Amino acid sequence: MSYLLVFDLRYRLRRLHFMIEGQNRLYQLIGQERFTGFDPLVVDRLKREFYDRLDKLRQRERVEFYSPEIRTLVADIFPAEPSAEQAKEIELQANAFVERHADKLDILIDRIGREIELDSHTRDLDELLASLDRAQWHADAHREVLTNYLGFPFWDVLTFPITSAQEIGELREILIDRISPEDARTLRGFDRVESLKGIGFGHFAAFLSRAYRENDYLLGRLHAVDRLIDIVADTAGAEIKKLKIDLIAIKKRAFCRILDSEEEHLTHSKELITALRHCVDNISQP
Repeated sequence: MSYLLVFDLRYRLRRLHFMIEGQNRLYQLIGQERFTGFDPLVVDRLKREFYDRLDKLRQRERVEFYSPEIRTLVADIFPAEPSAEQAKEIELQANAFVERHADKLDILIDRIGREIELDSHTRDLDELLASLDRAQWHADAHREVLTNYLGFPFWDVLTFPITSAQEIGELREILIDRISPEDARTLRGFDRVESLKGIGFGHFAAFLSRAYRENDYLLGRLHAVDRLIDIVADTAGAEIKKLKIDLIAIKKRAFCRILDSEEEHLTHSKELITALRHCVDNISQP
């Protein structure tokens, strides 16, 4: 355990990446009404502090960071790479190497531990978070930052085993948006899977009728544009309200463009298109 406390640079790097990602999540939360008046520049400043400490940690991965004494000692202990013959019995060679150089290796480990000085980084990060000005930070945002910091060890225990075999940067949440008639609710009466004709006859009904295929093709385009607009709006978050963007008006224009472009081609769907135009005309704000 003491060896990890002294040398586990990767843990500190993962923690800072996690804290930076936490700042990115804060930007999304700031759009909520409860954060009214909270200045995003406060989040910017703390994020820059995290990046500054990340750069300083990464310097410890470079040979130039360490003193000439350490580099000279490393060159003395490891004057050349193992030969091909030695590599065939690497475990025996390694044990013999340690026995021959045990004293020098102990000195090297001790000196690197003192120069890498990871404890000072931990104290510096503790002091940074303890010094946050409560007057500038919204209470919920401040709690979010501290929760990320104090909760990181629990997160790392869960995620590190599945990421340890590869290089990892900032872990990002992956959101999955489904494009399905079950989620496209704007066209009342033509929403949900029941609006599709092809689901009949064991989902083979559309093979037997061109009108059924046209029905499902057209509704598929309408449901897709409905969901895509919702997905973009959800990603934009509070900006949609701030810019006073009328999503219903955008959807109605998109629906009409699709109906206009498909009407001459879908010769078996005249009644359906008429009904859909009537539906679009009657769409109102939710």
